[in-house]
Amino acid sequence: MAALSDEPKEVSDPLETMNRRVFEGNQRFNHAVVYPAAKAYHDVVPEAVRNSVEAFAGNLMEPMVFANDVLQLRMGAAATTVGRFAVNSTVGVAGLFDVATHQNLPHQSGDLGQTFYVWGMRDSPYLVLPILGPTNLRDVVGTTIQFAAAIPAGAALVPTQYATAANNLTVAGSVASPFTTLSQAGEMKELEESSIDFYSMLRSVASQKRQAELQEALDTSGWTASPHAAGSSEAPKVSVASLLAVPVPATKEQELVANTFQGGQ
Repeated sequence: MAALSDEPKEVSDPLETMNRRVFEGNQRFNHAVVYPAAKAYHDVVPEAVRNSVEAFAGNLMEPMVFANDVLQLRMGAAATTVGRFAVNSTVGVAGLFDVATHQNLPHQSGDLGQTFYVWGMRDSPYLVLPILGPTNLRDVVGTTIQFAAAIPAGAALVPTQYATAANNLTVAGSVASPFTTLSQAGEMKELEESSIDFYSMLRSVASQKRQAELQEALDTSGWTASPHAAGSSEAPKVSVASLLAVPVPATKEQELVANTFQGGQ
């Protein structure tokens, strides 16, 4: 994965006055609703279950990641994503466990905003949306299209949507934010308490993280990378079939999560 730059470029924020007002409203909502909900979630739900909810929600997004990796001509990332989805959907018990990461198949980036960036839509002003938080105009368009495309598929997965929603409750942003899961709300609260200007700090962190994902896409895309760089991004030569054939004994943690989800059906 691409590393964060030591010298982040200045973020284009021509709407800062409006963005700060929206940000202040978001923080009031976070303090009134999200932070208490996050604390209750952390205190009540066992860590094993929280990890499986996160893994399950992430697995549901893998087809969308794959589609965008193909659109970006990042075939190594696309192959890795296919392997992840196959392994986690089977050996990982329908995505409840992230077995693929331990089998040398790490999670790949891939979303429509990133695809637009690879296709040439480079400069996009910073934007703070109500509730959704830090993003930019390009990613807003990409996220909206992805959400609309996911609705038909999501209709067939109504029983799973509660788990996905619990995990993906946005704390401070959409695609661009490093804080997008309920389980990470505590980290955001700590950063807020230690920051003099939390708006500027979060803008910098979110933008650096997003820029790292965008640069990774440019460096590994068949559209933009040099032939040598694109070739070096190929997925690990790991047979998905061989991974599926590897017996993975159930741990006490897995049994706990399995029993919890079965009891909730």
